[in-house]
Amino acid sequence: MIELSEFFSGKALEKARARQSAGEPTAYIIGRAWFYREEYEITRGVLIPRPDTERVVEKLVDILPKGGHFTDLCCGSGCIGISALCERADARAFACDISEQAVALSLRNAKKNGVADRYQAVCADLHTLQIPPTDLVVANPPYIPHAVIAALDRSVRDYEPTLALDGGDDGLDFYRVILDRFQAREGFLFEIGYDQGQAIRALCDERSMSCEITKDYGGNDRVAVIRKR
Repeated sequence: MIELSEFFSGKALEKARARQSAGEPTAYIIGRAWFYREEYEITRGVLIPRPDTERVVEKLVDILPKGGHFTDLCCGSGCIGISALCERADARAFACDISEQAVALSLRNAKKNGVADRYQAVCADLHTLQIPPTDLVVANPPYIPHAVIAALDRSVRDYEPTLALDGGDDGLDFYRVILDRFQAREGFLFEIGYDQGQAIRALCDERSMSCEITKDYGGNDRVAVIRKR
């Protein structure tokens, strides 16, 4: 567990502990988070990277072709794309988020982790975005059903951006948009909710696509690899 005394002292430490006691996530208080093998700057208004998402990076690093180019949609802090680039010096990434704050943060994180020359990020809406030719589309989009948001732990509900959480009535809105609007030579790589495996397979069946689900280290469905049949 992170000790706030490693980052603050005196009155600043008292204020930091008060924020933590009120339920604010530690990553926002100290302004950083550790994900995969990298350290990321984190600010309020951008989703905090989760350990479960590291499985997406592992799969991306494994299946991306040599010299590959991938597109990271709903990039947030940039953690998926940047950590993958740190592992694959031959790869390049194009990233997008609807939040200007998130895009700016991802660009700072790319520079911080030494991959800025291979990382491009833009602010755009998925409904109008045009992406360059790409080998893989990877995304960790908002996927929590709208009705569930109010029941989330307060550290998430009250502090993390609803824009990065709310996936519509059934949590699948953004998956539909991505599958219907974009193309990639090697297919799609999604993070999914722990209980969404069956629903994602159904979306793929409707579009004549194959779907391979990988579990996270807690044994829950977490990563979907989707390709044309």
